[in-house]
Amino acid sequence: MDIWERISAFDADENRFERDMEKYGVPFEQGESSPRLVREHFNDACLCHCENGGASVWRQWISRACLACRTGKNTGSVFVDLRCTRNCYFCFNENQPHKDRFKIQKRDIELELKQAHRAGAHYDCLAITGGEPLLNKEQALSFLGLARRLYPDVHLRLYTNGELADKATLEELKECGLNEIRFSVKPDDVADTRNLVLANIERAVSLIDDVVIEMPVMPGTLDEMKALMMQADAMGVRGMNLLEFCFPLHNAEEFRRRGFKLRHRSRKYPHDYWYAGGIPVAGSEKEALELLRFAADEGLRLGVHYCSTDNRNTAQVHFQNKGFYTDAYLRQIYPWYDFDEDGFLKCAKAYGADAEEIRAWLDSVGHVVYGYDPDCPAIAFPRALLDDIRQALPHVVVGESAAILEEREDGSRMVRELNVRKLA
Repeated sequence: MDIWERISAFDADENRFERDMEKYGVPFEQGESSPRLVREHFNDACLCHCENGGASVWRQWISRACLACRTGKNTGSVFVDLRCTRNCYFCFNENQPHKDRFKIQKRDIELELKQAHRAGAHYDCLAITGGEPLLNKEQALSFLGLARRLYPDVHLRLYTNGELADKATLEELKECGLNEIRFSVKPDDVADTRNLVLANIERAVSLIDDVVIEMPVMPGTLDEMKALMMQADAMGVRGMNLLEFCFPLHNAEEFRRRGFKLRHRSRKYPHDYWYAGGIPVAGSEKEALELLRFAADEGLRLGVHYCSTDNRNTAQVHFQNKGFYTDAYLRQIYPWYDFDEDGFLKCAKAYGADAEEIRAWLDSVGHVVYGYDPDCPAIAFPRALLDDIRQALPHVVVGESAAILEEREDGSRMVRELNVRKLA
């Protein structure tokens, strides 16, 4: 086996995944409209920060909660129930566990927080979401007050579509110590609804420290989104989160009717991710980056953050791979792995004659930190050795392997390789 055979095997797996997903009724794009390298090298174009392994791009300001969300450490989100005043065709609450039960049954979020506190849980950021949390305003207010008492320094935020966020409600939220309120606004909202929500957003700016608009970037609505950004900036909104638009594996007819297709290579690395949002829509990322450029060109003061689907998966990756760094035995048997800010375990790999040559060179200079499979043959070694190997063996072809820690049915753990990509 050589590196190209290994890469081809992973490409075949990705193609099978896309064929399986197309059974839900929306086709994938043929080419790749949004190569990740464009995003990762976008910072110079708009004075942006490109972080979290290239998954998060922002300028001017980013919420403290967004930074914490990358690893999920000391963060939590709760909902009372999944009822909502709207029926958005792209809503992914249909994918939530026990969705039918929580459309009619309410959770006791105060009790859950008390139990977590008694168990020793620490929170830096807490959020109330839904459904529409203001349908359960009293429970939301009580939760916020309790959270502030139990965790005086916690960052508290609430998600809302804005329809019920009138002045009295906003004042009550302020009294409970809410730090941030996020309004969900869609480019295709009808005029009456949008005007109501924008009026409530303007009221919120004078009451809540950080007012954020969250907007799914729907391809084909660039002009509407630019106009909304200008309006938000004029109102003094603190930030706007541009969310990569996703197909939640239902309501396929609505997506087809609008001409949407799914993003080719929708995942940075193939894996069974827990995020319930679905598959990214082709063109959403491209327009999100255009909006970041627009904000820079116009000199807008508000913070703009592009949150890709990759960005929403990294907390899971950090959670799964945390065990690698707390288990001395795993680190001992896989000493060639390190990690980037995206949380994946990484190492360098070579195959065939290149693997044999690298192994011989490592042995000759006394480096024993590598893994060798004679059947392929293949070699895994720390990425820190790449420069030395390239200098000594400039003709060999080397790839980067990404992996994740998984638990077997018997409770034991294994490192599973997710992808190999040739290094330039």
